[in-house]
Amino acid sequence: MKRVLCLLCALLLVGCATTEGVSSFKSGADTGTLLESERRVWHEANEADVAIERSGQIYEQARLTAYVQGVMDRIYPEFKGKIKVRIYDSTDLNAFAMFNGSIYVNIGMLARIENEAQLAALLGHEATHFTEKHNFQHRVSAKNASAFASTGIPFSRLAAVSSISGFSRDHEREADAKGYERMVKAGYDPREAHKVFQHLADEVKALKIEQPYFFSSHPQLTERIEEFNRLAANYKGGGRVDAEPYNSIMGPVRLDALRKDIGQDRYKSVILVMEDSKKSRYYPAAGNFYLGEAYIRRDEKNDANKALEAYKTTEKLAPKFAPTYMRLGLHYMKAGNKATARRYFEQYLSLAPKDATDRGYVQQYMNSL
Repeated sequence: MKRVLCLLCALLLVGCATTEGVSSFKSGADTGTLLESERRVWHEANEADVAIERSGQIYEQARLTAYVQGVMDRIYPEFKGKIKVRIYDSTDLNAFAMFNGSIYVNIGMLARIENEAQLAALLGHEATHFTEKHNFQHRVSAKNASAFASTGIPFSRLAAVSSISGFSRDHEREADAKGYERMVKAGYDPREAHKVFQHLADEVKALKIEQPYFFSSHPQLTERIEEFNRLAANYKGGGRVDAEPYNSIMGPVRLDALRKDIGQDRYKSVILVMEDSKKSRYYPAAGNFYLGEAYIRRDEKNDANKALEAYKTTEKLAPKFAPTYMRLGLHYMKAGNKATARRYFEQYLSLAPKDATDRGYVQQYMNSL
């Protein structure tokens, strides 16, 4: 992780060289003719890619990666093979672009997005940062870069400082506008673009997030939502939304995001999503299990009853989701209902993988009953 942080800071520092004579990429072929200073930044970005890969932070799911890459190739066909999308294993609602054309999208962002049109808006924004060389133009002082390196901020957030969250407002506006043009040109419904930012605004407001990142600032988010709505109002056509193919691919990703949020004690985020019917409808039924886990961790008045209700909902709607039965077994064991507890534990053992680490504990519970 330290290696990744150092590489990213080096990326920022090299970018301080000079932006004189810099022109945007018009096609993938332009990436072969770089200035010497640009080649240095490109090399640093390649090293950062390797460091991220070695850190184990890439979310390895071939079908998902191919799908997201396909959307990118549709909106930027002249850069096919040059802009490469990677899925970053973080539940933060974010994405970032490297100077070498590597685009990273967090699973938290993918989980919250509702359809392919919204994904196209996000990818168009990120790809514009690359084609317009915003990374290279963005100047970060050695003092600031060193300060970030010493803060211990997680890489997923530090990386965002040099991309979607850390560019100048003019660069962000340019990325919004040109990304919007790309999604419209590719045939997507522009009325979906603002919703990417609305997801972020909802999270910032509900969780009272106060972070020095562009996406987490109320005025900028409001401004960008309004601008996208203004642009969409001027567009009289329709366009593809493609919610069904998107959501069929994202089901497992959403469950993973919920599980990771619980593991990181981000229970407020889970409750925010799963208590909102407009958001939770995109999540698999097993997501109710993680809502129960979130209530247990919050531990406010009546949360134990809410958790039990969430587990029962999971049992009804996702009867093959094994973890539910262990939690229900524990509930009834604590309540002194041994027969019901044993029944749930037996059901868990019949559904859980043979190598599940908690099978031994469940067997001990049964023996104690």
